[in-house]
Amino acid sequence: MTSWSSIDITTGAETAPTLVFASEDAIHAPDALRDRIASIIAAAGFEPKPGRWLDIVGDGEAGGRIVVVAVGAGDSEDRWRGAGGHAVESMRGLMLAAARLPSAAELGIGDALGDLCEGVLLHGFRLDQGRRDAVPGQFASTLLVSGRDAALVEQARHRADPVNRARAWVEQPANRLTPAVFADEAAEALAPFGVRVRQLGLAELEALGAGGILAVAAGSANEPRLTIAEWRGAPDHDGWDAAFVGKGLTFDAGGLNLKPRPGIAKMKFDMAGGAAVLGAVERLARRRAPVNIVAVVPMCENNIDGKSYRPGDVITSLSGLTIEVQDTDAEGRIVLADAITYAIREYDPGVIVDVATLTGAIMGVLHEDFAGLFTSDDALADGLTRAGAATHEPLWRLPLTRSMAYLVESPVADVSNLGAPGWFGAGGGSPVAGAKFIEKFADGRRWAHLDIAGTGWATRRSSRCGPGATGFGVALLDRWADLAAEG
Repeated sequence: MTSWSSIDITTGAETAPTLVFASEDAIHAPDALRDRIASIIAAAGFEPKPGRWLDIVGDGEAGGRIVVVAVGAGDSEDRWRGAGGHAVESMRGLMLAAARLPSAAELGIGDALGDLCEGVLLHGFRLDQGRRDAVPGQFASTLLVSGRDAALVEQARHRADPVNRARAWVEQPANRLTPAVFADEAAEALAPFGVRVRQLGLAELEALGAGGILAVAAGSANEPRLTIAEWRGAPDHDGWDAAFVGKGLTFDAGGLNLKPRPGIAKMKFDMAGGAAVLGAVERLARRRAPVNIVAVVPMCENNIDGKSYRPGDVITSLSGLTIEVQDTDAEGRIVLADAITYAIREYDPGVIVDVATLTGAIMGVLHEDFAGLFTSDDALADGLTRAGAATHEPLWRLPLTRSMAYLVESPVADVSNLGAPGWFGAGGGSPVAGAKFIEKFADGRRWAHLDIAGTGWATRRSSRCGPGATGFGVALLDRWADLAAEG
């Protein structure tokens, strides 16, 4: 089982330094400490800019050691979630095994304490593998809170744990997270929350005729899986509100179109879309959301072998559409095609949203700041964009028009997986071409595609996480389900 940990947030009476917070316009601390903290900040010339902290060695009257953590001003974006991250960093920097957090009432922040604790849990994340010895500086392990805030802490845990689980899957090395392991762990993680999880193996996929998944997986010794996770939060409603389809390539070597160094070493992350949709279903189930959502994740490896599919091959997808393989490294769209067809046939969802680390080119346009959004449905685009803004997982809509159909035309098959010949920029490397390919298999349904190749992995700190896997899409899809239910 993929093992990960975070700071333990619990109630307790143990003696520990107290965390308080300061910005340019306020000090968030118990009344008994506020004046003293203000005078020390002034005397020390401490500028409370996010990322800084001040360690105050207190006397008996002051109540012991105090750590002042700088927080953004009242109008700053994602203020308290980011402050939770800075609190973790201050504990690590000062090598504190534990710290105490005053109550929400004492800090004067109300329900924002839940965002603060969510930030602590997200920034306290660590994948428990690969090192025999502890990483120097990772001493922070416990945050003590008031029992009065237990409900807010529990809500924060319900929000953070699915994101951290998705991050752990993404960061897990491919030799440890094979398609079979990924599928088994998804079932083990989601079943306790009332999610029904099924998986189809090689024999079932062959019987179905899932030619896309089977072709991509042919070059790997690890057999493919198609994992289906059902959350029925509205059992009185027979239909399915939406299907979340996530790319689950546990490793993508590029196939015979082998990826070059150094990018190939990162390709364990190519299942970030699959991790995101499973994490979103977990969040929906944890809060008993009154929606019916199914997640469908094709899990396989794109490797090299004598059985590998080849450039120039023509394969028949589950839908019956034939696909000309111009490049074996454009495999994500092929497995998504079969997964979307399966979702349509078996569940007839009202909406389909697919999430995938699909194209490196999206990073040249949107970098790590936005995921690419493709859809021809304005209302769906608006709902997803609003959900992204609300969860600080922003989307940027890119064009997807009928006139772009030439990008995936093929002279020998129904569709090409690469694009118009001679157009690398507008074909093989194009996020639009990838979206146009997938659109062919959405069969005219309400559908949107999220390209998270840039946002699925961070090279720098944000309010939600440090460098590494981000879990992008978990919170966004969870929030979008509410907006969709509201109409």
